[in-house]
Amino acid sequence: MDTGNYCLACGKKLRKFRVSQEYNNRIYHKKCFETIVNDVRNFHKVAFTKYDYEKKYSNGMTLEENRKDKNPLVVTFD
Repeated sequence: MDTGNYCLACGKKLRKFRVSQEYNNRIYHKKCFETIVNDVRNFHKVAFTKYDYEKKYSNGMTLEENRKDKNPLVVTFD
């Protein structure tokens, strides 16, 4: 994948490394990649704040959509 030598996460230019040829194919900064891995590891904590996810119920609607619906979600206990 050719990214034009820019990081896919932050969009800043990637520096060239002369240590090894394996760095020629990288698409993220080390710090950006660590942030992505940390977000995946803690996705249950950051999904709603950082990525604007909304909880959806079994009918595929959010809480606000269920409240506005004419046929609200009804839970009964026996």
